[in-house]
Amino acid sequence: MPSSTASVERLFSLMNNLCTTDRNRLSQDTLTALMMLCREGCQQLSDDQTSKIVEIFKKMKERDIAL
Repeated sequence: MPSSTASVERLFSLMNNLCTTDRNRLSQDTLTALMMLCREGCQQLSDDQTSKIVEIFKKMKERDIAL
């Protein structure tokens, strides 16, 4: 059992930074993928994990946004 909750608190903080009121429609898969990318970085992910994340983003529909 961990003696500290700091790592869990960091994950919740990361999740709250990613899932804001402006981005409140992220699916669970998309949020998980974004959290993995932010936490681990591209270099730390295995090829299998990277492939899964790429497939999640490929399945997303295109959106028209005004910049």
